[in-house]
Amino acid sequence: MNEFSPIGQKLYMRIAQQIRTMIEDGYWSPGDRLPPLKNLAEQFNCSRATVREALGALRGQGLIEFRHGDGTYVRTASVEMWMQPLDAAVLLGLDHVSDLVELQTAILAAIASSAAKRRATRDYSELSRALFDLESSSRHSEQRIASELRFYAVLAACADNPVLENTFRVLQEALRSSLRLLSPKRDVGLHTCRAVYDAVQMEQADVAREIIYAYGDHLLEQAEKIK
Repeated sequence: MNEFSPIGQKLYMRIAQQIRTMIEDGYWSPGDRLPPLKNLAEQFNCSRATVREALGALRGQGLIEFRHGDGTYVRTASVEMWMQPLDAAVLLGLDHVSDLVELQTAILAAIASSAAKRRATRDYSELSRALFDLESSSRHSEQRIASELRFYAVLAACADNPVLENTFRVLQEALRSSLRLLSPKRDVGLHTCRAVYDAVQMEQADVAREIIYAYGDHLLEQAEKIK
């Protein structure tokens, strides 16, 4: 495996960048199915969990898609696919954490509201699976954060609003970093996703939006404690 840069970047992000470069260089083309998780882990000399995280980051960028029961595919090229996610390094300046949380909260609240409004015309079985995966994840772990992000990504797809979905993709890695940094000690994220799921199923758009804003308030309180 070639060396990655920049040095000090988290392993899963380095692998995600390497896969992205291979796609850009034509090693894999739009419509191609990527090798199984086991093969990728051997190719990049890392764990399957690390590869899974890398693929999750690439999915968040819109570069690949997961097809249930069929594998991982390179998406057809589009303008939004090549939008780089907001650099999570912005979180190194703690003065900006609260501003970022407010932005993330507003986007997630709009996504939750839109998803609830479209419940009657959409199949939300994938959202059910995402919630189940979140409930099955280990508490206070990287898996828990990844599962929470996947729930929001599926919710964004359910919202059927390309602008909101693409905005979430841009913010996804920053949101991952903010969840790591603020690390809620209680299962606030899990409880929030459960409540949002219920509100969406009941087509309660206003309720879903307010649940997200309440979660945002909790994260803002955590941000104030670390300043």
